[in-house]
Amino acid sequence: MKRVLGLALAVLALGLVLGVWTGLRAQQASVGVMVQAGIAIVMGGNLLLFCWLWYRARPGSGDAIFTPAGALLSASMLAGTLPGLFWPADSGIRIAGSVASVALTAVAVIIGLRRRRSSTA
Repeated sequence: MKRVLGLALAVLALGLVLGVWTGLRAQQASVGVMVQAGIAIVMGGNLLLFCWLWYRARPGSGDAIFTPAGALLSASMLAGTLPGLFWPADSGIRIAGSVASVALTAVAVIIGLRRRRSSTA
């Protein structure tokens, strides 16, 4: 578990460093775009980490129970952030990304509530 936690912190730190480096390199970009790029990099690393943990988890363990919801939440944050990076002008694509983000978050909450009810019953 310590190794996985260390790997998670290393991935998040690497994502943060890459996000800051990318933001500083693109000097024309506004501060909002730099922050969104950093968040997208960190959430992408987080999503990859959750997928790897889910793949490696033993059936019935805490990792196998928690990681699908964490991966869905990371994916929902990416779905809400990425359209703003690729299409900076306000458009229907950004609204669709926000709607997809809310839908994925709702699915993650419903899964979490069902698992909690089934574990207490």
